[in-house]
Amino acid sequence: MVSNGESWIAFAIVLASVLTAWLMNYRAPKVRAFGTLLAALGCFAVVAWFASMLGTGILENPKPNQTPMDSAKPALLWAQAALALAAGLMLSRAAMMQFANTEPLDLPAANEDGRYGMVSRVLHWTTAILFLSLIPIGMFASIIPEGTWFRNQYYVVHKTIGVLVFMLLLIRLLWNRRSKRPELDASLKPVERKWAHRVHIVLYVMLIAMPVTGYVMTSFHGFPTYFFAQEIPPLWGKSDAYIVWGLFHKYLLPYVLYVVLGAHILGALKHYFVDKHAGALKRMVG
Repeated sequence: MVSNGESWIAFAIVLASVLTAWLMNYRAPKVRAFGTLLAALGCFAVVAWFASMLGTGILENPKPNQTPMDSAKPALLWAQAALALAAGLMLSRAAMMQFANTEPLDLPAANEDGRYGMVSRVLHWTTAILFLSLIPIGMFASIIPEGTWFRNQYYVVHKTIGVLVFMLLLIRLLWNRRSKRPELDASLKPVERKWAHRVHIVLYVMLIAMPVTGYVMTSFHGFPTYFFAQEIPPLWGKSDAYIVWGLFHKYLLPYVLYVVLGAHILGALKHYFVDKHAGALKRMVG
């Protein structure tokens, strides 16, 4: 049963993600700074949410482990909260610096040779924010003991956002066919260009594989999928095949994702702070 509460929570997360992605690439510099500040507040909201979970006792007494990897989830949630805090502080500092900027951003809808257009940027950052929110929500939901009153609410939010991420990815793939992606920054070394291309491909595969395996796993387990208040029943009967699909969705793919996503973020930061290739980062940020 889906109540209006969790549907509104999912809607609020989606709305905040779209608004943040749009404002970060708005023409007026002060508005872009506010978008960056909104992104920082989103990071702090994750920290506040995590702090509120400390009082539930679930991190100390989670659902009984199904695999040795489950025992690492509370520690991983602590690590994600620490990263969210660090990202929030960095984004707050960046926003304060942006408020002093007076240069408008003239950005067309379509992509250009040297940078992404508004449509690609909003799709990119909306998908990224939603996908990043899926990680702690899904991880925490998986350790909530059976019978806890809010357990299903977390799954409603998690599955709703997962469906949206999948839909946004399909839209982005279609948009890339209509508006060609710009070439990688010319300042990158050949080996960096090769690895950047590989990481992008793996990220697209992961963005497809995570929601698909989650949906198939849930269906074989006999549980519905949710899209806001809409409950979508399984398309097939219960089967022990959910164990195999769960192995991919809950254990193998997430840890591959952490490595690939970390490489993607660290690579972008390296190009900007170490190599001083400002253009490599500005292709997708305002």
